[in-house]
Amino acid sequence: MAEEIQEDRPDQAPRRRFLQTLAGIGSFATTALVGTKILESDSAEAAPPPVLAEPTGNVVLRMQQDLERTLSSGSTPGWLMVVDTRKCIGCDSCTVACRAENPTGPAANFRRVIKKELALGVSMWAIYKPANCRQCDDPPCARAVPPGMIRKRADGIVEFDLERLKGPYAIAAAEACPFNAISIDDGKTFTQSTPAQQSYECRSFVENGKTYTRQPGANALQDSARKCTFCSHLLYAGVLPACVTTCVGGAMYFGDSNDRGSLINEITQGRRVFSGHQDLGVKPRVIYFEESMPDTVHIPCIACHH
Repeated sequence: MAEEIQEDRPDQAPRRRFLQTLAGIGSFATTALVGTKILESDSAEAAPPPVLAEPTGNVVLRMQQDLERTLSSGSTPGWLMVVDTRKCIGCDSCTVACRAENPTGPAANFRRVIKKELALGVSMWAIYKPANCRQCDDPPCARAVPPGMIRKRADGIVEFDLERLKGPYAIAAAEACPFNAISIDDGKTFTQSTPAQQSYECRSFVENGKTYTRQPGANALQDSARKCTFCSHLLYAGVLPACVTTCVGGAMYFGDSNDRGSLINEITQGRRVFSGHQDLGVKPRVIYFEESMPDTVHIPCIACHH
C-alpha cells in the first residue's frame, strides 16, 4: 500500500493543488478524440490534448462492449493496456483486485503501484505508476530460458509454462525482466501463521488455461515463476481484467488493438506514449501516456523507469 502523503507544510501548496486535481478527475475516466497516430517520445514537448470527462462506468461499459465484439467476431485479438498516470491516485485498488483474482501469497505480486516523490524547488510532487508485466512482443524473459518454457501468444499475452518454469529457470526469467514484473511463488500464504488457513487462500483458480490451488502440500506452483496474464481466464469468459474494472481513478484502459473501432485505439490516436527501455527493443503491450496534468510541472516518465 502506498504510504500516506503528508500535506501540512505551506510550501506544499502546489503539490496539494496537483493531488486535488487528481482527486477531482479520479472519479472520471477520460477519452481524447484527436490526432491520427501514436507519437512515441521520451519527453512531453507539446501541450496535452483536451481531457473529455466521462463517468467511469460509461467507459468501462464501452470497453466491455468492445471486448464482447472482439470475442463474437472470431478474429484473433491484439490485447493492449494503456495507463494514464495522471489519473492514478495511488489507492492500490488494482493491486488488491489482482491479488483477489489471482492467489499468489505474500512473495508474489502480479502488479504494484510505484510511488515517486520528487523535490522541485521548494515543492514536493508525488506521482504514481501502476506496473505489471508489459507482455513484450520480444520478451527478454523468454530469451533467458530454454525454448518452450515461455511463449508469445497470438493475442499478445506472454504465457509461462508454470510446471516447467521452476527453480533456476524461474530465477533466470525473473532476473531477465527489466521491469521487475516476475515473481517466484514460495508456497507461503498470508494466513499460514494463524490458527487456521483461510479458504480464500486455498481456493482453486485458473491460470494460463489450467486449474491450480495453493493449498499447502498440494501447491503445484511452488517455486514457479508467475506474472500478470491480463486475466486471460476472465477475458475469454467475456470479462475485463480485474485491475481495469476496479480502478477508481479510471487510469487504465484495455482492449483489442486490432479493432479499429475500439476505445483502446481511439484514445491512443495522436497521444504521446512512453514505451520505456526502447534500447531493449522489447515492444511492450502496456504503454503509458506521458502528458502532464494541466497547469503542473512536467515530470519525465523516466523518473519511474530504471
